[in-house]
Amino acid sequence: MARRKYQRKVATRLPEKTFLIVCEGSKTEPNYFRSFPVLSANVEIHGTGRNTLSLVHYAEEILETRTDEFDEIWLVFDKDSFSAVSFNNAVAFCEAHQEKGFRVAYSNEAFELWYLLHYELIEKPVSRFDYASMLAKRMKRPYKKNIPNMYNRLLTRQPAAIAHAKTLYQNRSQSPAKDNPSTTVFQLVEELNQHLRNE
Repeated sequence: MARRKYQRKVATRLPEKTFLIVCEGSKTEPNYFRSFPVLSANVEIHGTGRNTLSLVHYAEEILETRTDEFDEIWLVFDKDSFSAVSFNNAVAFCEAHQEKGFRVAYSNEAFELWYLLHYELIEKPVSRFDYASMLAKRMKRPYKKNIPNMYNRLLTRQPAAIAHAKTLYQNRSQSPAKDNPSTTVFQLVEELNQHLRNE
């Protein structure tokens, strides 16, 4: 009688999602996103010191020199004082190339707006030069760029920040450069939150 072959079932795992996050800032944004306790995804973060369309070109250069592929390529940049044309064109590029994985997490005027939205909904235009004093007042301590552990300091308030950012996004115009204040950082945050380890 022929022996029956028994095969042990091999546990299968869904392939890990891969993210490439290319940031305009060299420290503030990379420090924040590196603090996410991501478990079920591979996240590669670059802080470049580049902006808007030059950031797009930098991301394309990375993709051209790599054999591995990324599921999502996130460009993180600010309006700052850059022209409305270059800012809107960079946003439009990402939106037009979503099938290739491009996504955008922009802030108008700057990334610190995302931090402020952890405390309250801000709907009136704010200059980026006022962000530090506004954050210091709410944090009850001086705010300087590149403070480490902002992710952990703000984590309990993150759901409020997402809700506030969504409110601003729902009221957006056809021109992201005109939408001060506004940020789509919440979209990247929600993506990363799907891959966190359980504490």
